[in-house]
Amino acid sequence: MRAAVIASFILLAVQSPAALAAPPDKGLKDETDPTANRITGAETYVPTFGLLASITRGVTVKGTLTVDAGLDVPDPKVRKRAEAIRPRLFSEMRQSVLLYAELSYIVGNSPDVDLLRSRMQKAVDGVLGPGTSKVVLASVIVMPR
Repeated sequence: MRAAVIASFILLAVQSPAALAAPPDKGLKDETDPTANRITGAETYVPTFGLLASITRGVTVKGTLTVDAGLDVPDPKVRKRAEAIRPRLFSEMRQSVLLYAELSYIVGNSPDVDLLRSRMQKAVDGVLGPGTSKVVLASVIVMPR
């Protein structure tokens, strides 16, 4: 019996990489949200969507902070670099949202979008360099629990 359980785990471990592999490319080139063009049609805009953070106090979850934002990157060279390192930019921006939700957001109040934007801007400047882009907030939503 024990050998059968171990064999099934080994079988799962061997099959897991194939099961987790990415589906074949079906010609989809743009991985951004299709509604991004509704915000702006500007070619200098690099959208990021779905920056989520739990609003916690101690061990209690009080809600979720959802931020949709983008970057205005006028320089084509910097914009190309921003597109190439989008996951890293997304991660840095998300970290800013997480820290804001955990440390600065006052439960029950409206979010301080100026503070949030400035923290996100500082994170982006750390990656792309100061003055190369501007963080633009599309929406900031608090969903209480």
